Amino acid sequence: MKILSQASCLVLVGAGLAGVTLTQASASPHASAAPGGGLVQRMRTQADGAVALSAEPATGRIGFVRVSRAGDLSPTAPARAAPGAVDKATAYLAEFAPAFGAAPGQLRKTRVQSTSDGTTVSFEQVYRGVPVFGSMLRAQLDKQGDLTSVNGYAAPGLDLSVTPRLSSAQASARALGAVRADPPTHHGGRGSTAGIRAASTDLVVYRTGATRGVAGDNVLTYVVEVTNRSNIRDMVFVDAGTGKLLNRYSMMENALHRRVFERRFRPAAEVWSEGDPFPGNLNANQQSIVRGSGEAYWLFRNAFGRDSYDGRGHRMNTVNNDPTLLCPNASWNGTTTNYCNGVTSDDTVAHEWGHAYTEHTSDLIYQFQSGALNESYSDIWGETVDMVNGRQDQGDDTTVRPVGLCSTQTRGDVRLDINSPPEIAGPCNAAPAAFGPVIDQNGVSDDVVVGRDARGPGDPATNGCSPFTNAGAIAGGFVYVDRGLCTFQTKVNNASAAGARGIVVGNNVAGEAPFQMFARSALYGVMIGLRNGEKIKSAPAGSVNVTIRDVGTDQRVNSFRWLSGEGDPAFGGAIRDMWSPECYGDPAKVSDAEYHCSTDDAGGVHTNSGVPNHAFSLLVDGGTYNGVTVRGIGLDRAAHIFWRAQNAYLTPTSDFADFADSLDAACRDKIGDRITAMSTAPRNPGAVVAPVRRVDCTSVTQAAAAVELRRAPTQCNFQPMFRRNPPALCGPGTRARTVFSERFEKGLAGWSRSSAVVFRGADGARWRTDSTLPKGRLGTAAHGPAPDRGECNGSASDFSTRDSIISPVISIPRRRAVARKLAFNHYVATELGFDGGNVKYRTGRRWRVIPASAYTFNKPDRLAGAAVGNTNPMAGQAAFTGTDGGEVTGSWGESQINLSALRLGPGSRFRLRFDMGRDGCGGIDGWYVDNIRVTVCVRSAGRAAGGAAGRRD
Repeated sequence: MKILSQASCLVLVGAGLAGVTLTQASASPHASAAPGGGLVQRMRTQADGAVALSAEPATGRIGFVRVSRAGDLSPTAPARAAPGAVDKATAYLAEFAPAFGAAPGQLRKTRVQSTSDGTTVSFEQVYRGVPVFGSMLRAQLDKQGDLTSVNGYAAPGLDLSVTPRLSSAQASARALGAVRADPPTHHGGRGSTAGIRAASTDLVVYRTGATRGVAGDNVLTYVVEVTNRSNIRDMVFVDAGTGKLLNRYSMMENALHRRVFERRFRPAAEVWSEGDPFPGNLNANQQSIVRGSGEAYWLFRNAFGRDSYDGRGHRMNTVNNDPTLLCPNASWNGTTTNYCNGVTSDDTVAHEWGHAYTEHTSDLIYQFQSGALNESYSDIWGETVDMVNGRQDQGDDTTVRPVGLCSTQTRGDVRLDINSPPEIAGPCNAAPAAFGPVIDQNGVSDDVVVGRDARGPGDPATNGCSPFTNAGAIAGGFVYVDRGLCTFQTKVNNASAAGARGIVVGNNVAGEAPFQMFARSALYGVMIGLRNGEKIKSAPAGSVNVTIRDVGTDQRVNSFRWLSGEGDPAFGGAIRDMWSPECYGDPAKVSDAEYHCSTDDAGGVHTNSGVPNHAFSLLVDGGTYNGVTVRGIGLDRAAHIFWRAQNAYLTPTSDFADFADSLDAACRDKIGDRITAMSTAPRNPGAVVAPVRRVDCTSVTQAAAAVELRRAPTQCNFQPMFRRNPPALCGPGTRARTVFSERFEKGLAGWSRSSAVVFRGADGARWRTDSTLPKGRLGTAAHGPAPDRGECNGSASDFSTRDSIISPVISIPRRRAVARKLAFNHYVATELGFDGGNVKYRTGRRWRVIPASAYTFNKPDRLAGAAVGNTNPMAGQAAFTGTDGGEVTGSWGESQINLSALRLGPGSRFRLRFDMGRDGCGGIDGWYVDNIRVTVCVRSAGRAAGGAAGRRD
């Protein structure tokens, strides 16, 4: 799947507002909400001070309005106390709500929070009694009662029924089926769904695309929280009218009352509770969890006055050695933090608790840029604990590195050189694995053999997901495999079983930089890019020799500062570098090649977090990066500004541009305030340090600019599944003659059906015609369902099936033709790689798959093979599979096939079969097929006559 790039945010200041539209692409549907219109003009003229506005990319409406220091957005409505502040904020939004996208009367006050900085009044958008998911507007009033800013997101243009067709129980069942069929993955593997239930099912208005900052549709939707209070906590979005899945993401972000459980969260498994002797009988991992949880609690309590993650002293429950995790790993599941043995260091424990604090403040949605911010905040608070707790368990975390340099404690900055054969020789960008021996400047050289694990007759796989068939050739050297379809642990296990000395993994995403792999192994390990992996695979067997060496040790600094997870032995070393993210293959700014453009890892939440991580570390320590000089302001002031942004300004759908606005506003709020040093000591707030100054806010703005928070990742160039603008079936000088067509306006009349099941007693999902087509297409189409049903357990409930529709006999005329083509329009939304559809043909008794090579426009991909656990009867075949646009939906497109490539010439008679195949569980919607045509292209009369005249000459 691919995601759409985010729109850029246009910032307008002061008098420059007049006559400028918020969105350059299209005008707002409400003229008065655009700058230059009545509402925004009044915003500017009534304010006391210069006004700055920023657009919300997803809606084109205002996302942030703020006034210069000592100013007031609403000076005629004084407010000196919290109740007055509420009235002032409410009155302002009653007048200006449409500028933010909410119609009059749609905003409901949800929370009033008063601190030493002032008062924050939060509002939620409600449409005809139904809340709008992710909506939040926050009005900020300073200590004098001046309204200084309003920011957030609301969905404009709401016009839909709020009467659901599905019941709450039906939506819950569909969500449970989706999670059961496609369990969440960690490090590429699927976890257990035991004990899952629908913890809540809420009816909302959901605006698609809001988290990615792109325009979308408003849909009445059930949001179902599916959890087992252990390894699963997914938010599943179900269309309340059609039952289709619209979105899904995980909330397992990867009073001091602590409790520690071993393996399971249940009373019998409790091994320690607050007040018990410490360390008592706790093992090293359990002791580390107790310490780290306490340090996280006291950091937030001492500096920000927050009593546990919910602000109300909630118990901090943890599970050690959790068997539901695919180790090495750690998680927050909404109830407990959970750890594998060897993944319990101070910054990791605080990192997971950081997710809990985020959930109960800004509640950043765990996808795309908002998810990267969620992940980054956990890195920030984890590293802050590591810096101030005084433990120094892993070494020096006080030494500041020059900008751009890696630490001697990391494995970054290596290069793989292909030595032979000569035709592919040369350097390759590479990222070292977290496991195995450290590669130094002397390097390691060896032969590389492409691993083969049979996927089908004549169709060797190179993904390393099953035992290698050429283990003899691999033994003693390095093995090459492709990324994908199984965990890195599975790949290295198979490499070890074959006797390999090391493993080279080729990325499977074009243009994406190599990144660090995690597993437990004694093998050498390295990842290279897709193009270089293709080079190795193209070379003759036994001819490839490589050298891998460190290319930056002489420029590194011996410091643990800004390293994340460096104290976790199960990781084999740090997993991220917040100061120089590139040292681990993560982006340091938005335009970096390392910016994660594919949709795995929820859109790169663990990779793209490098950008805000880098902003924080630059703000703390200072330096010149990307042509921007940032003056460091120290850990304490930076942490207070970032917390203020998190607790007061960020909303669930905030992206990087919103984050930049939030930091600017938060810094302005903190000018002159009492700032305490970060401290993890029990009941011991740190000493008062120098207050935030105006010049510090300049540093905040510079840090955002250095890492390009307001820049869209245009380098990703995301595209839909199908190319647009299909070519004409017949070229110049020819005319098209349609010899067969089908638009399914009369249902499936004339077509027959067939099916196949893998496990006895199972049944499939028959093709049918549908006149309610996705993406608003008119007419009727044939629909081969691939719903989210079934259980991958090899029983009668296993959905491993194939259903087909078979055309009547199609005859190609005997007259000569320039070309013979098959074309059809279709829409695909399936579980990527495991479910999919294809076209087969038959001239005799045997059905043959139309190969991808016969397609001249929009060809199919390929389904995963049986060797990697795909039980689809069509496993390994060419097929259309997946979705597009970063959604769980697809788009319509046309595919064209050259029938001559199938040896279907003049006088041929054949049938077509459209197959929809599924594995045992999981799914989305299926395959829609429409407007099938078989066309022959004959020379036009004018062209033929001209040719004859020429011959007479």
